[in-house]
Amino acid sequence: MSGNGLAVPNQGNIVLGAGDLPPIILPTGSGGGCLTSGPFKDMKVNLGPVSLDQPGGGPVGSNPNGPLAYNPRCLKRDLTNKINRDFANATAILSNVLIPQNIDAFQMQMQGIPGSGNIGIHGGGHYALGGDPGRDFFVSPGDPAFYLHHAMIDRVWWMWQSLSPKKRTNGATAIAGTRTFMDMPPSDPATVEDVIDLGYAGGPPKQIKELLSTTEGPFCYIYL
Repeated sequence: MSGNGLAVPNQGNIVLGAGDLPPIILPTGSGGGCLTSGPFKDMKVNLGPVSLDQPGGGPVGSNPNGPLAYNPRCLKRDLTNKINRDFANATAILSNVLIPQNIDAFQMQMQGIPGSGNIGIHGGGHYALGGDPGRDFFVSPGDPAFYLHHAMIDRVWWMWQSLSPKKRTNGATAIAGTRTFMDMPPSDPATVEDVIDLGYAGGPPKQIKELLSTTEGPFCYIYL
């Protein structure tokens, strides 16, 4: 996957803050610059940045021409083991599978409960990867490594569902929350009747209830 980016010295920490909540301080890694080897070293990232966390806690990076404007640049990474060990280690994954008894608790633990100082196994993977666009919530799929991380997120969800498949893959108990991430902006509660439409990226529109199982509906896969 091309490994780390070129080392950038004296980067400073990443400072995550949201409203009145105490900030979360994350270390930067041993890279920070453009990839220098492997199959993706010459790859161009074209979308964003939209909200890229900057080392040293400075203002988030954004494309001055607009978030959807064409903006070719090199793929950067800033790998760090510490964030993975702190937030996305094997114990944290096992805990996320075994402890939550409903989908709301499961997804909150995975994302990191606001105010807890924990960014969860989802955030842990993203910030352990770092770089541009890895640290940008909106365009992080621009790094091919994103898909390995999110396959693992899907696997954790699948393992949690497998402990009580009838309850956790069917009906209203299988989803929680509103139609917007962290209810920003405020929106109505989501239901299994809501439609997911990814346009050209995801085939025909599907209702959420059709997408809750990896072995029913349009899917046919399991994890080992």
